[in-house]
Amino acid sequence: MGGIRHGTAHGTGQGAARRTWQKLWPGAVGLLGFFALWQVGALTTDPIILPSPGATAKALVRLAADGRVAGAALATALHTLGGFGLAAAAGGLFGLAAGLSATVRRMLAPVVTIVQGVPQIAWIVLALLWFGPSSAATPIFTVAVGVLPVIFAAVVSGISTAERPLIEMARTYQTPKALLLTDIYLPHLISYLFPAVTAGLGIGWKVAVMAELMAGADRGVGAGLARARTNLEVADAFAWIAIIVVMMFGLEYLVLHPLRRWLEPWRAGEGEGGRRRAEADRD
Repeated sequence: MGGIRHGTAHGTGQGAARRTWQKLWPGAVGLLGFFALWQVGALTTDPIILPSPGATAKALVRLAADGRVAGAALATALHTLGGFGLAAAAGGLFGLAAGLSATVRRMLAPVVTIVQGVPQIAWIVLALLWFGPSSAATPIFTVAVGVLPVIFAAVVSGISTAERPLIEMARTYQTPKALLLTDIYLPHLISYLFPAVTAGLGIGWKVAVMAELMAGADRGVGAGLARARTNLEVADAFAWIAIIVVMMFGLEYLVLHPLRRWLEPWRAGEGEGGRRRAEADRD
């Protein structure tokens, strides 16, 4: 019996490792291909135009050793998350009202269209005029304005497409509104909200860095990019870009994906069921 259990556990471990490898290897191949093309481009181009991955890594290590990376990354993260938090609160509140009421939705739709139609660069200019170049409110405001339409649209779609028969039945039995919101609307909304959160954070990082760059701020990744541009330090500029990418990857894969698996446990079941059906079809 012990041998059977050991063999079963060993087989299960091997199966889990195989499934993990099947998920990871396409991304690994894609990254290797990207770095290979980058290296080829660097070998055939002047370093002042395209530094190599090795030169970028050396610049990144030097910036980190000088103590410039941690503070800049923290400042940009605070700007991004602060603006995203404001956008999530406002977009969630207005989106909830618009999803529950067609009248409110028609009232807010043109306003959101105006906000979304104004280019981000214009919002940055206005924020610089309103708050000044040295204020943290400039990147936070521009991030909030850029992300708000994305969150609003996701919440409206999630609320307005909830299962009407289930809602009508809940209302027939006089289900409390709080329970209706948490047990019916919210689970349906999550499937719409997480893609919007991922997209909104991606927009937020880029807008925050652009606002820092244009504002000539003394902190943030955008400030580092501005210094690299002024001093014509191309490798440093690539290093700051690499920092942005690493921050985005870290937030998405270390925070958002585990959070989604926790809030939507049925998706793991769907994946397991689909895998089993595929194996049964092959057999």
